[in-house]
Amino acid sequence: MRGVTATFLLVTLASFVTDGSSSSSSLNLKDDNAFNEDYLRIRLRSPSSGPEDRIPILDEGNAELMCEGCALAVAFLKEVVDLGMPIETLVEVSSLFCITALGYSQDFCKGFIDLMAPIFYYMFTNDPIYPADFCGMAMSSNGCNTTRPERNWSVEIHEGKPPVVPIVLPDPTEPVMKVLQISDTHMDPLYVPGSNADCGEELCCRLEWGEPPTPEAEAWFWGDYRHCGSPPWMLEDMLGHIRSEHQDLSYVIWTGDVVPHNMWSTSKEWNSRLVKETNEMIQAYFPDIPVFPVIGNHEMSPLYQYPDPDNAPAELAADWLYEALAAQWARTIPDLDISTVLYAGFYSVPVIPGFRIISVNSMFGNGANIWLYQNSNDVAHELAWLENELWKAENEGELVHLLGHIPPGLLGNERTWSREYNRIVRRYESIIRGQFFGHTHYDEFEVFHDGDRPIGVAYVAPSQTPWYDLNPAYRIYTIDGERPETTRMVLDHSTYVMSLTEAHETNVTRWYKLYDAKEAYGMPSLKPEDWHQLGQRMAENRTLFDIYWRNFVSSGDPYLAAGCDDFCYEQRLCDVMTTDRNDLDACYGAIQIKKKVGDISNN
Repeated sequence: MRGVTATFLLVTLASFVTDGSSSSSSLNLKDDNAFNEDYLRIRLRSPSSGPEDRIPILDEGNAELMCEGCALAVAFLKEVVDLGMPIETLVEVSSLFCITALGYSQDFCKGFIDLMAPIFYYMFTNDPIYPADFCGMAMSSNGCNTTRPERNWSVEIHEGKPPVVPIVLPDPTEPVMKVLQISDTHMDPLYVPGSNADCGEELCCRLEWGEPPTPEAEAWFWGDYRHCGSPPWMLEDMLGHIRSEHQDLSYVIWTGDVVPHNMWSTSKEWNSRLVKETNEMIQAYFPDIPVFPVIGNHEMSPLYQYPDPDNAPAELAADWLYEALAAQWARTIPDLDISTVLYAGFYSVPVIPGFRIISVNSMFGNGANIWLYQNSNDVAHELAWLENELWKAENEGELVHLLGHIPPGLLGNERTWSREYNRIVRRYESIIRGQFFGHTHYDEFEVFHDGDRPIGVAYVAPSQTPWYDLNPAYRIYTIDGERPETTRMVLDHSTYVMSLTEAHETNVTRWYKLYDAKEAYGMPSLKPEDWHQLGQRMAENRTLFDIYWRNFVSSGDPYLAAGCDDFCYEQRLCDVMTTDRNDLDACYGAIQIKKKVGDISNN
C-alpha cells in the first residue's frame, strides 16, 4: 500500500507539469477529440495559463483535501525511498499505476515518468523533505501553501526612485520602429498530413499513432486545431509572408517555446535538434536584422525543470541547453555577452544607444519547476541581476524593454517570485517602456499597478502553433522611433492570423490582419492607463469584450463555437488586471464594475 501511495504521488506531481490531466481530465474528454466544447469551457473558466498547464481546482474544500493527500503521499514516498526502494522499481511500479489506475497511455506513462523520476529521486535522497512545504510549492496553483520562512524572501532594491513624469507621445509624423513578435512556434518535424489527429495523446498528427479511425480524424495539411504541433512548412509560409509584407522591420522578439508537446519523449538530443532547426529557420528569413530570443519551458527536458545552476548534479543540469542556445543566439543578437546565457539562460544587451533589451528565464519563478523545492530563493540570483541591470540602465539614461516567456501574473507562478518581480517593475517604471511574453498561446495583456495607479503593460502574444483550437498568429508593434525625446513606447500593434479552416478547405494560406489594437478597442494610446481603462470598459460593455474575446483566441473556430460564458468573461477580466498573483485588488475591481452594470441592467 505504501508503494502504491508513493507512486501515486510521483505520477500526480509529474502530471502537474504537463496537461492538467489529474484535474478536469483532458484525457477523458479527448475521447471526443480537441473540438470538445465542454473541455474548452473548463479551460476558459480557469485563470490564464499555458495550454499544457494543469487546470487548478477552484473548490476550496477539494483543494484542501488534495493538499492533505499530497502531504501524506510525500511522507510515504520519502519513507519507501529511505527504506531502499531503487529508482528502477519506483519507475516500474509508477508506470504501471499510471496506466491501470489513472488511464494514461503506456507511451505517456513510461516516457514521462522515466524523465521525471531522477529529479524526484535525487531530491528525496539528498535534501530534507518537509511534506507540507513540498506540496505547498509543487501545488501552489491548486491552493496549497507553505509556512516555511525561507519561502518568503526579497530582492534588495536600490533606493532613489526618480519622480514619475508623464509620458508625452510623439506626433504621428515622427519616426517609428516596426518590431515583429513571434512566440510558441512548437515546430514538429514529424507532422504528417493525413495522419491521426485524434490520437488521444498530447501530440498527434504523427505516423506513430497509426491510421486515423475516420476521415474526419485525418490531420490537415497546414496545421490542425487538435493536439498537433506546427508543420514546418506552415511556419515557413508565415515567415515568407512576413518577410514579403513587412519589409520595414527593425528587429524581431521571439518569446520562447520551440519544442512540440511530446513531453513524454523529449531528450537532450531531440530538444537540441529543435533549438537548432528552428533558430536556423528564423535566421534564414531574417539574416539582416537582430532577433532577440527568450528561453521557454519546453526547451528543457523534462519540460519546466530548470535546476539552480549553482547546485545542480551534472546529469540533471541544464548546461547542455544553455550551450545550444548560446551558440544560436550569438548569431542573431549583436554584442551579446553569452556568459549569462551559459549560466542560466538570460541576458541584457544594448539595441542602440539609449535603448536596452533584457531577456529573463521565467521558469525560475514558475511552480511547475519542481527544482524550486530545493531552492526558491531567487534562483540563479536572476531577479537581483535584473534589478542591477535596470539600476545601471537608469543611471546611464537608457530605456528598457523586458522579454520573458511566462507572464508574471499567472496563477502557476511561485508567489514570492511574482511579488518581487512586480516590486522591481514598480521601482523602475520610469525606464521600463514595454514587457513582452508568450506561453499562454492566447492574445492578451496584463496591467501592472502601484496601488490604484497603472504603471506598465505586459503584452502577451498569440502563438504560431494552433495547439490547440487556435489559428496561427503573429504580431507587429509600432514603437516610438529614433528621435531626441523618444519614449520607446508601443504606439500600436497589429495582429495577423491564418484561418486553418479556410486553408484546409481551399489548400491556400491567407495571412490577414485580424485587428489593430487602437482601432479595435477604441483606445487613444497604448499607455498603461489606457489598457487599465480598457479592462474597465470591457467590464461595462459586453460587446467590447466580445471583440477582445475573438482576438484572444485568434479567431479560432472551435473556441468561437464554444463561446465565452459569464464565468469565462469574469476570468478574462481578472487576467488582464493581474500581474502579481498575490494581489487581486484590480481584478476584483473590474468584476465589481461588471456586476454593477449587470445589476443595473436587470432592474
